[in-house]
Amino acid sequence: MALTIRCYDVLVFHHENDPILPALQSDLVIVDRTRSVADESLKPVAFAQNALLLVHASNDTAVGEGNRFVWPGPLRSALAKIEELASRNDSSPAPASAGQWLRHKDVVMDLKRITVHKAGSKIELTRTEFDLFKMLLANGGGVLTRQEMMTQLWGDGYFGGSNSVDVHIKSLRHKLGDDPKRPEYIATVRGIGYRIAD
Repeated sequence: MALTIRCYDVLVFHHENDPILPALQSDLVIVDRTRSVADESLKPVAFAQNALLLVHASNDTAVGEGNRFVWPGPLRSALAKIEELASRNDSSPAPASAGQWLRHKDVVMDLKRITVHKAGSKIELTRTEFDLFKMLLANGGGVLTRQEMMTQLWGDGYFGGSNSVDVHIKSLRHKLGDDPKRPEYIATVRGIGYRIAD
């Protein structure tokens, strides 16, 4: 819940060996090893280098080391650890072909590496925020309705309210340092949706 509130896209799997997991392009995989015996709890995750292991406090060798975190523990510390591990990506864009980038003012989006830089500094976006921003950039300043955005993001079967888009836009604006009253990046079209600002 705490991760969702912070606009992380969270998928929950009940088994560590789920066949879908290796195919996911995730920023971080959190594996609950709190019920494992001590020897098992510290084993590396076979399918992911970007994994955070939650281990039980009785395994005192794991406290605060590398990609391990004692759980249950302080929520604030857990969130800080998650943010640290999720953001361990290269901070500078690699050379790329022109078709690989979308640009607007001082913002550059690398479609191949799934990264966004503003004035040379990397901005950490969730996958949904990235896809939303990509949609707007690729639309060349045209207006996208909330319904169009929801359909492109989540498909025709999505039954959530249009405020889901607004929540992600608000988070995206905050990360871009964009003032909705004087937008430089994302402009609101009242009663309709959003577009890239002039």
